[in-house]
Amino acid sequence: MSFSICRHAGLYACLFIFTAWTPAANAKGQPPHEVEIQQLASVVNRALASNLDIQAAKAAVDAAEARLTGAGLPLNNPELEMEAEHTDISTYTLGISQTIDWYNKQDAMEQAVRAELDVARTEVRTLNLVKSAELLKAIGEIATHREITTLSRRRTRILERFSQLAEQRHAAGDIPQVELELARLSLAEAVMQHAANGSELIQAKSDYFSLSGQTLDGNIKLPDRLPAKPSSTLDEETLVLNHPQVQVAQRMTQASRQQIHAVDQERMADPTFGLRAGREDRENLLALTFSIPLQVRNDFQSSVNAAQAEALAAEQVAQQTYRNLLTRLRSARERYLLVADAWSLWVSHGRSSLLQRIDLLETLWQAGEMSTTDYLLQVQQTLDTQIAGVRLQGDLWGTWVDWLSASGTLNAWLNKTPEEQ
Repeated sequence: MSFSICRHAGLYACLFIFTAWTPAANAKGQPPHEVEIQQLASVVNRALASNLDIQAAKAAVDAAEARLTGAGLPLNNPELEMEAEHTDISTYTLGISQTIDWYNKQDAMEQAVRAELDVARTEVRTLNLVKSAELLKAIGEIATHREITTLSRRRTRILERFSQLAEQRHAAGDIPQVELELARLSLAEAVMQHAANGSELIQAKSDYFSLSGQTLDGNIKLPDRLPAKPSSTLDEETLVLNHPQVQVAQRMTQASRQQIHAVDQERMADPTFGLRAGREDRENLLALTFSIPLQVRNDFQSSVNAAQAEALAAEQVAQQTYRNLLTRLRSARERYLLVADAWSLWVSHGRSSLLQRIDLLETLWQAGEMSTTDYLLQVQQTLDTQIAGVRLQGDLWGTWVDWLSASGTLNAWLNKTPEEQ
């Protein structure tokens, strides 16, 4: 069964008209992207509020604050000593002694603990950013696989109906047995593919539940409009320097330096002064005491050396963190621009209308202007293109979230008001 070049041209012209018409029609029904972002922000913030990792990080902040309170108190308490001796002569003494923080160890320790508190607080910010990115990407996976599953379900229904029509036409002698078997095989393949897509959707939902401990509202949607490219007014090096991960590394370096000073002060020997009073037989006793450790066998310099080595290691980690994040930011920007260009091309050429194009193909097939093989090929290409477009939108969302995360601007973008969008 063949048809002329003119019929081919007419077919593809009709398909292109339906394709080009669809986006404008569908776009009118899309909700404003500001509302979608607000919905996403609400979902993410609710998940963050109950996230166990973030709660643990906040508990670490509470612990650091408690340590800071303790570090602000004096290091040494006075010691009370009592002694009684009964021999031929009865002796009673009562003494009190106090170790003096001669080298101001308390202040050095307080500064070190304060630096640790800064690290703990910044780690909460970092964890919020990381978890927000993970949640948004998980939401994107669910939205993508849900749409793909919907399309594969439509494919199955279309091929079920086509298979029934093929059986009717075969019974009427309009198509040979081989074309009927081809229709049945296509239906079987569609059923298997739908099952695989459904399994991927279940896995995506499971991954989201593992992250949030919650199920996702089925009405949640991704923003239909994203920037064509990340803002060019943001300086990459400034973004990286202000990124929570780099801030954590820098604060850990500062904490390590403070620890050097604290350890160096800690190894210094503090004097202890005391006063003792008592009575021996019929005589009164009064004594002043003084003691100080003699650090002749161990001056504890090794502890200072270890702290210095740890500070050096922290500095190297901070530099490597900055370098890695700068590379990650540039890579995320390039990947987003690449996918955004492909998405723009896809949108500008039109996203195919599945039902209308399939209806047109079925009409041509029933009119005898298209063979069963050509029909199935066109249907598969139409549906595969639709699914590829959905996957491309998912990739666009994923690369956008990657850039927001790498630039440290994710939470600011997600939680800003509609007027700021």
